[in-house]
Amino acid sequence: MSPRVSVILPAYNAADCLAFALDSLLVQDLTDFEVLVVDDASQDQSIDIAASYAANDSRIRLLRRENNGGAAAARNLGFRAARGKWLALLDADDTFAPDRLVHLVNRAEKEEADIIADNLHFVAFPDGTSLGTALPASDPLFKVPLSAAKFVRGNLFLYRGFKLGYLKPLFRRRFVEHHGLLQNEALRIAEDYHFLLDALIRGGRCIVEPQAGYCYSHRPGSLSRSLTLEDLCQLSTANRLDLLRASPQGAADLRAALKKRQWSVDLNIRLMEFQEAVRRRRVWDAGSIFARNPDLTPYLAFYGFQSLRKRISGDRRLV
Repeated sequence: MSPRVSVILPAYNAADCLAFALDSLLVQDLTDFEVLVVDDASQDQSIDIAASYAANDSRIRLLRRENNGGAAAARNLGFRAARGKWLALLDADDTFAPDRLVHLVNRAEKEEADIIADNLHFVAFPDGTSLGTALPASDPLFKVPLSAAKFVRGNLFLYRGFKLGYLKPLFRRRFVEHHGLLQNEALRIAEDYHFLLDALIRGGRCIVEPQAGYCYSHRPGSLSRSLTLEDLCQLSTANRLDLLRASPQGAADLRAALKKRQWSVDLNIRLMEFQEAVRRRRVWDAGSIFARNPDLTPYLAFYGFQSLRKRISGDRRLV
């Protein structure tokens, strides 16, 4: 008999945190689940830790990749092996609140949703100090189903505020398999964003719960805070494909949102190119980038102010 939930947990060199993630699953109020730990060719003790848990609890299965392929490839392997009615995603350095699965699954089934997400609880790693929630309980996001257009508008680069791509939804496996949904393995970042967007474009009904049941760990060196130019170029390509899939006959607000995101991604690319030219003292190149992209002005002013403030702070520490 199929378990109610399959939790997909990719792990790569996660020996310092994997046990915390698994422990948070073993104390769930909902007990009818399976855990697919997908080791992505770790070089540390991640496999040993996962194997130890699997040996002591038949609900935990260990899958192994021969070569490191990134989080998307690991999740896709988990999707293909999953048997649950619902698919849940958990990163190895994050945890679930004890009532998360039962609360989300019950509400999703009651409201006949294909996808359900919840608010995020930010915690410091490794001590678990609370850093608050991503969104206030009064946020309009929790009032009506999430549309593709609203989701895209909540994921614009160079705009302040919580990015909706950080949401960690549960997906009805029947819906995912019917539409052949998989994560984009070419992406190093934002693969979760594109997976959820793909589901929304296919008509998935998504509701978002104000209760914060996903505990997102803030830690130094997080991948989400170390964008590279290559990452941004891959995102630009993925967004152009989304624009092509959003039919001209489709919702005008979705196409407008995707065009705005394209603008924000491409402008971020120009900003990173400008910063690199300045760092390498290529004054002519920096000036040329700025001349062709006047929209950079407010962002350059902001980053210039931040740089000056850090320099002043550093000078004060030397006094």
